[in-house]
Amino acid sequence: MKRAIGWTAVALLCAAMAGCLAPEKFTASLNVAPDGSSEYRYEGTAVHLLAAAAIQKQGSLSAKDESGLQADAAKSAKAPGVKDMRYLGSGRYQLVIDESLRKGQQATALKLFTMTQAKDGTYTITGPIMKAQDIAQLQTLAIKVDGKAEVTLPPNAKVLSQNATSTPGVFSKAYVWKIGSPADKPQITFSLAG
Repeated sequence: MKRAIGWTAVALLCAAMAGCLAPEKFTASLNVAPDGSSEYRYEGTAVHLLAAAAIQKQGSLSAKDESGLQADAAKSAKAPGVKDMRYLGSGRYQLVIDESLRKGQQATALKLFTMTQAKDGTYTITGPIMKAQDIAQLQTLAIKVDGKAEVTLPPNAKVLSQNATSTPGVFSKAYVWKIGSPADKPQITFSLAG
């Protein structure tokens, strides 16, 4: 039997993930433009970590908690980049996020990609950087992750390294990663000519 995760640990995990929502069933994409700007999109469900911990401990959420989470969803639906956010119950949300990002800017809502530029000009896109203990705590909550992450690069990109599940071909222009665990971490390094 899995031990219940502590509230302090969940609160720290929320801070580590820059928010209390963990991706669940989703498709996330980052389309990079020739100048290094990008378009980020997330479509799918996410789980509120504190609610998941409460359900694990108590078996369900109280009516007051459910009402509070629904009210939070209505407020968060107005945040920059959030196109749709609906509360589904039991700490779960349906989300659509669409953000246009300038070069060097990171997504503000449910960030699944971080894009950085090194001094030599190369770019690296990676999944969330999490400590081993944060990953272990997420796994303790038994959140089932079933996702797909996609990165599409412009014609002036030269890929230096990547760990994608599949690469561009006849039917897709994207590098694609299947995400089945919080430990799965997409990574691709490339340069942009010009």
